[in-house]
Amino acid sequence: FDPDKLSDPEHGIEAGVEYLDWLRDRFPDDIDVRDRMWFALASYNAGLGHVRDARSLARKKGWNPDKWFDNVERAMLLLSKPEYHKKSKHGYVRGGEPVHYVRNIRSRYKAYVQADEEWKARLTTASTETNN
Repeated sequence: FDPDKLSDPEHGIEAGVEYLDWLRDRFPDDIDVRDRMWFALASYNAGLGHVRDARSLARKKGWNPDKWFDNVERAMLLLSKPEYHKKSKHGYVRGGEPVHYVRNIRSRYKAYVQADEEWKARLTTASTETNN
């Protein structure tokens, strides 16, 4: 990693991918790879320590600490409240920010997947019509 090269977009993208990979590897391998990626993205946005605090709080609340959506994200939201962040190792976090960040990325991902599927279906239809 060379911080002097961050003005180069290609280098910046490579550095970002390496960092996300590093963050993803901070979570146990037995967690589903998709959830590990959601945790990595939340960590990129809010910090690894805050995500670890949210996982710990989720566990205490009886929620699944290995699932981001509807579990750890709920705990992340609670960490903006004094009664929760005062008891956490890494303190206060604006929990709504990583929750919205990860949800927005998931929404875009789903839209790209759907657009790709529609594009492939159109190509298949056009190919079939051309061959008939």
